[in-house]
Amino acid sequence: MVDRRQIICRRKLGVRGATLLLLIITLSGKSNKRLLLITGKSKVTPLLGALNRVFGLAPAEVRRRIYLSSILPKIIMVTENNDKPLFQRLPITIIPTHYDLTIQPHLDTFKFDGSVIIDLQIKEPTTSQDGSVQMDTEGERIKVNFSNKLEKGDYQLSLKFIGEVNNKMKGFYRCKYITPSGETRYAASTQFEPSDCRRAFPCWDEPNFKATFDVTMITPKQLLAISNMPVKSESEFKNDKSWTVTKFERTPVMSTYLVAFVVGEYDYVETKDSNGVSIKAYTPVGKKEHGRFALEVAAKVLPFYADYFGIKYPIAKADMIAIPDFAMGAMENWGLITYRETALLIDPKFSSMDQRQRVAIVVAHELAHQWFGNLVTMDWWTDLWLNEGFATWIEYLAVDKCFPEFDIWTQFIADTFASFLVPDALKSSHPIEVPIGHPAEIDEIFDAISYLKGSSVIRMLHDYIGDDAFRKGLHNYLKEYSYKNTITKNLWSHLAKASNKPVDEVMSSWTLQMGYPLITVHEQQLNKQRVLKLTQQRFICDGSNDDENLQWKVPITVVTKSQPKTVAQNVLMDEREITITLDNVNENDWIKLNQYSIGLYRVKYESKTLERLNEPISSKILSPQDRLMVQNDVAALCNAGHQSFVDYLKLLRAYKNEDNFTVNIVFCPPHSINMSFCSMLIVQVWKSIASNIEDLSTLLQYTNYFEEMKKYCRDIFSTIQQKLGWDVRPDESALLAMLRPLIIGIVGKCGDQAVIDEAKRRFKQHLAGDLIDPNIRKPVYALVSLYGDESTQEELKKLYKTADMMEEQSRLLRSLGQTRNPELIQKTLQFVFEGDNVRMQDSIAGLVGCVSSKIGRDIVWKFLKGNWTKLAERFGEKSSYLVYFVEYGLSDFADEEVSNDIKTFFDNANTPIVTRPINKVVETIHMRSEVLKRDSKAIEEFFRKNNV
Repeated sequence: MVDRRQIICRRKLGVRGATLLLLIITLSGKSNKRLLLITGKSKVTPLLGALNRVFGLAPAEVRRRIYLSSILPKIIMVTENNDKPLFQRLPITIIPTHYDLTIQPHLDTFKFDGSVIIDLQIKEPTTSQDGSVQMDTEGERIKVNFSNKLEKGDYQLSLKFIGEVNNKMKGFYRCKYITPSGETRYAASTQFEPSDCRRAFPCWDEPNFKATFDVTMITPKQLLAISNMPVKSESEFKNDKSWTVTKFERTPVMSTYLVAFVVGEYDYVETKDSNGVSIKAYTPVGKKEHGRFALEVAAKVLPFYADYFGIKYPIAKADMIAIPDFAMGAMENWGLITYRETALLIDPKFSSMDQRQRVAIVVAHELAHQWFGNLVTMDWWTDLWLNEGFATWIEYLAVDKCFPEFDIWTQFIADTFASFLVPDALKSSHPIEVPIGHPAEIDEIFDAISYLKGSSVIRMLHDYIGDDAFRKGLHNYLKEYSYKNTITKNLWSHLAKASNKPVDEVMSSWTLQMGYPLITVHEQQLNKQRVLKLTQQRFICDGSNDDENLQWKVPITVVTKSQPKTVAQNVLMDEREITITLDNVNENDWIKLNQYSIGLYRVKYESKTLERLNEPISSKILSPQDRLMVQNDVAALCNAGHQSFVDYLKLLRAYKNEDNFTVNIVFCPPHSINMSFCSMLIVQVWKSIASNIEDLSTLLQYTNYFEEMKKYCRDIFSTIQQKLGWDVRPDESALLAMLRPLIIGIVGKCGDQAVIDEAKRRFKQHLAGDLIDPNIRKPVYALVSLYGDESTQEELKKLYKTADMMEEQSRLLRSLGQTRNPELIQKTLQFVFEGDNVRMQDSIAGLVGCVSSKIGRDIVWKFLKGNWTKLAERFGEKSSYLVYFVEYGLSDFADEEVSNDIKTFFDNANTPIVTRPINKVVETIHMRSEVLKRDSKAIEEFFRKNNV
């Protein structure tokens, strides 16, 4: 599944005939036992024994040490309420092997009828009871008690049920769409991961209860029915000839969360890949050409994976379908991948280059899951990080191999590697590998750490053991566990055998503990030898000490001035302090750690060491990845108080002329094969600089010299803006087309009048029919909103309401709240959250635009406080959208008083899913507040002395 953050909510269960049916069936089982919290080190082992039964933890000492702090709060929360039993997984004494499922949706009433016959293997005799059916609403289960004892053997359980085609984007739910003639109609789709299959039909809804499925859909004749497998037969429904009975082929053995079925009106385009696999891309009616690009991506990526894994795609078709209402980016259902429209559809004329790249990435991510997740599935949700981290890494590899013109791999450092470093430096972070009890806890854990850090760890591992050993170990792993369930250690074992390296030992320090190290470098020159003393400690964003004294096994690489493209030293740092001696290094030579940012760490240099790096940065001798991370590390060190932000502002001047898009090939990475690869990396340097500058700008909005900061930004970015211009050039790279809108937006928001005027001119022409290039619409819309009036806002809303592409709607929605007028910001929030102007899935885009200004943040916080109960009711109290509202809406404040207000409010809000996000927000605001206290006067003085 993609989109880094997901909506996976639970809802109260009803009885037969109620709006929703639940349902996990258990024929027998022991009652749940409460786990009492026992303090004292001598009691840790028995406590972990109980945790092993609940969370599936291995009783390894390293897990005891690392996991205990993240598990105990859950135990305390459970034991404080003695009436609430601790979650336990289903017993394995009864095993489903096959489901014969029939679903008949009624889209006029939003109800559905269903029946299922489940083949069962009873492993142990059951006890005879009273023949009753017991509902466990809190546990989302029912227990069927039979009056007669059931002996070991094979049985069939036959059930009929009814349920709601709900509007919550989970389970079996409805989707509203507008036909080409303007009529409002409804389709229905599924979203079952992690545990919402039970909303659609009775099942053993845990990933290790794999089975086969025969799916039958009874639907109106004018609607299309689609499921995981190809159609087996179609016939008239004997009870009503206006309905069609569609039977599908039997699925492979798979988990319930991968079952999918869709009913609605769709067009499609189709092809076959080089291995003969049928691929279709389903689109809204009249837009089948919008599915053509995704189809091309799938046709290239699918055989690439088959070759890379050494295992053919195991079923006959690989369908993809765009769903109008969809909570995440996409879902990897086997043979029928569902997507948000913006993650699948490309308008050949009006989609931006950024959107094309996103579709390629998302399609590659979901297709990777067809092997890594579907064919081989985690035993429990604790290991879901490996599925998602792996898919996030290999999506880059696949797109880079199949679409080299995108140079997609070069963006990994800026978009993935550097992105996880920010939240993982918080004390409220968490390990990649965190034990999951109830599946509802996934929303609290699976975030940028799980996806982005997880993929960065896989990248480091791939580099550590080499591609040949990695592919060999991966193939053997997939082959051994095909159609089975597995855990992370099984993959480490296969990779260790293939590489003859201690994979588990090395990887445990990165997956089982939170954070990452800061490597501090101290130098000593001895004749022509440079002696480096390296120390490691956890990097914490506010500069505070690491009370746990965590330590990692860190791959250290060093490059020097004399050989900038060759690693001079490559060592595994497995102690807190090591010494490295470099030969043939002159006194004034520069040195640089972590070539290409393979290792997961930041580097702190002495001032003289950092100053020496100005020259290879300015002359572009350092690789673009290294140039990117030097400034990124310095910005982070400034935030943490290790350096003054004045150092960062000075350093950026070395990047001011970072406008040569044809860097000499000799300074590119070894795997580079063309000049455009290097130019793409330079784009990423600017992308990272822009991100850091925007973060600093939002902070300095709380000072009386923000205008000076804007002037400084214009000075830094104007040169490259003028170089890029406004219009696409005939032979420019794809990433330059994506960089242009970013730079235009920054320069315009910093008050460059020429850019503002040009944006207004192009917007006026756009309204008159001379349409703006899709690649620059985002900054143009944002700038006219920022500097426009109420009439401008009305024009943007009109464009939003008439746009027939969700990509365009998203651009417009984000722009609305960027106005400087408080009243218009308030009206934007009303437009987004009141009535049916904006789909639930898009509401966060509208809110994000509103927090781009200081005044906007205040208005959003007031709005959230005043409407939190309504939002929790509308989206669901366990909805990830509540997490989004908190993290995106509240993180940019810089006032401890506001932080205290936020904490006090949510302490009393009774919304457990935002507990961790609130901790992150409070910690982030504290860090930002400390930066202002520490560096504000020095930054102001820097601007004054430099005539800014």
